[in-house]
Amino acid sequence: MEDQVRRRAYEMWEQDGCPAGLDQQYWFKALAEIAAAGVAEIRPARKRVAKVKKAA
Repeated sequence: MEDQVRRRAYEMWEQDGCPAGLDQQYWFKALAEIAAAGVAEIRPARKRVAKVKKAA
């Protein structure tokens, strides 16, 4: 994941014209973006339904 964050941060930095001194800002932007994408892929847990035993 670190490599993915590094690549995305560099890509955003280049798109903004390579400003100096903002490396951490781009790192955390990229990290937040990748984390949000990961959360979107996680499926919510299914609720367990109790089975009802039939009376004999």
